[in-house]
Amino acid sequence: MTLPSSRPPDYRSLFTISFTALLAGQIVSILGDRLNNIAMIELLATETGRFADSGSAFELSKLALAMTLPALAFGPFVGAYVDRVSRKRVLILTDIVRGLAVFGIPFMRPSLPLWTVYGLVAVLYLANLFFLPARCAIVSEIVSRDRLIKANSILSLGATAATIVGFVAGGVIATRAGWRTALFIDSATYFFSAAALAFIRLREPGAEPLTEAGSLARTQRSAGEHPSYIDTIREAIRIIRRSPISRVGVFVPPVMVLAGTTAYVIGVTLIESRIPEGTMYIGFLIGLAGAGMGAGSLFTGKVLHNQPLARTAVLWLPLAILPLLALGLTESLHLLGLAMFIAGFAAGPVFVSTETAIQHSAPPRRQATVFALRDMLMKLAVVVAAGLAAVAANVVSAKPALAALMILWLLISVPAIRTGTAYAGPGNTIPGDSR
Repeated sequence: MTLPSSRPPDYRSLFTISFTALLAGQIVSILGDRLNNIAMIELLATETGRFADSGSAFELSKLALAMTLPALAFGPFVGAYVDRVSRKRVLILTDIVRGLAVFGIPFMRPSLPLWTVYGLVAVLYLANLFFLPARCAIVSEIVSRDRLIKANSILSLGATAATIVGFVAGGVIATRAGWRTALFIDSATYFFSAAALAFIRLREPGAEPLTEAGSLARTQRSAGEHPSYIDTIREAIRIIRRSPISRVGVFVPPVMVLAGTTAYVIGVTLIESRIPEGTMYIGFLIGLAGAGMGAGSLFTGKVLHNQPLARTAVLWLPLAILPLLALGLTESLHLLGLAMFIAGFAAGPVFVSTETAIQHSAPPRRQATVFALRDMLMKLAVVVAAGLAAVAANVVSAKPALAALMILWLLISVPAIRTGTAYAGPGNTIPGDSR
């Protein structure tokens, strides 16, 4: 029996050609994503008189809706599809589609109505819907099971480094050079990512976990069969229902998204309405949150690598939500920056541990479906939080709305915290490092 290792993992052994290609593709792709996020804020700020219009929060909600509708409509079916095709091919093709969609947005305004922009954003996020579960699931096809926690911490660190650069550079580029320039750069990053991902070489698949689902998947592969899409989704739901560690992995990230979306919708309007060149400052603040998340991800890999996954996720969750209240409590950019860094640092252990929890508890040929169900819940959380934030900010004022919603999300997280702190079963610890 392999005992959990107390040594910090050796990261150097991870950097094979395939893992480096995945990391490079992800970093450049996320860099483009963040440029896109900031460029869209600047586009809407231009359209709404720097968010001076009373209905400007609703425009942000419409943008959030365009980002989430594809996941709500097709999410689980996309995961089931990704589970039966080449994940590498999915990653490359979706990067190409995303590059083309972003390239078309600058040509929509001002000659076409704003809803056409939202339409291309929906195409972009439909492609994301294929990309994200494929990216999460392909990790276990590149690295061995005992190195998943360090692989995820490195990927998370790379993602947050890209977030820092993307948001900070995006704020400067969108404010000084215009949102169109930011989107053209964004488009180029997707094509670069597709080229990098072409270098991925998958390792020989190892033995799947000895579960009913894993046994079924092996039997179907050996017979050359695939279950129906509905049966695949039902199987993934059974995995989630039967495994507490899977439930933590699937349900904790959406709570983080509820809090983050609330902070985004209300915080953006607060900052843009009171600070000249607010888009640039928003980029810096989100960049600081990204820096915190990068530090938190590295902390998870080096210090928390032998801690129970479920407990790590749920104990750091409130620490990631509470600092976001600062958006309604202070106008000091220094204090806001500190709060964003702390929130990001706490989010690092949450996301690294929940992603690893799913990779440990779900059989490899169902991981994309489980990740897609998680992503669907995260997109649903965006819709719920964006809608409630927009309505609450117009019915009451922005600051009380922010405080009330953050308290609500903390209360919603209580059942997950109780499950995570009590669970000590299979899949909750990291296998010993083989090196």
